[in-house]
This record gives sequence, structure tokens and C-alpha cells, in this order.
Amino acid sequence: MTDNPNKGSEAIEKELLNTLRHSNLDKDNLNDLVRIVADLRREGLQRTRILLKGIPRPDAITVQAVVEADRLSNILSHILTKTPRLQGVTVFPYGIPWPEIFHVNVDVGHTTQPALGAGMGVAA
Repeated sequence: MTDNPNKGSEAIEKELLNTLRHSNLDKDNLNDLVRIVADLRREGLQRTRILLKGIPRPDAITVQAVVEADRLSNILSHILTKTPRLQGVTVFPYGIPWPEIFHVNVDVGHTTQPALGAGMGVAA
């Protein structure tokens, strides 16, 4: 572990920005999403993988990670209460009969939904 946690998160942010710079994400959106992922990594998400969401132009990401069983409740609490632009969370346990690790997917992106097109309605 590094002595200065902010130094490690800055390195993570730079690495993510470098990796995703050709992803066709809007620059402001990219910066926000990178900050969110760096914050989740600081909270304890391990072996993180980032997947782009959105066709034809990506506007969201899925963060896939592994979490140890003893840290899951704290990390889920952080994700559910402090993660901006959260779209969804999926947790899958690994281990029989008691899970030792969990696979966690966190979907983060725009919070606004596109408007309904003409001729489309919402059922009551």
C-alpha cells in the first residue's frame, strides 16, 4: 500500500484517462467517470475491469471488480449511498457453501433518460 492514498488514486486516474482517451466518450463525461472509478478503487474494489456502454457513442461504463467477503458490506454501502450517476449494481458470490469473494458490477453513466420518441407512450 502506498503512504499517500491520494498519490495512488492520481496514478489510477491518469492510467484510466490514458486507456479510455480513444473511447469516443465526451471529455467532461470521461473525466467524471474516471473520478468515480478511482473513488471506487480507493474503497477496495480489486482487479477492476472497465467496459464501455452505449452504441454508437459510449456514454456510460460498467466497472467489474472482485471484493472479499469481509469488505462487501462496506463497499456496497459506499456504492449505494455515495456513488454519483449510479445506474445499477450486480453482486455474484463465489465459493461453496459460503462465499469467500464476490464479483461486483457497478454501472455508472448519465442519470438523465432520453425523451420518448413521437408516437410512443407510457402505459398507465
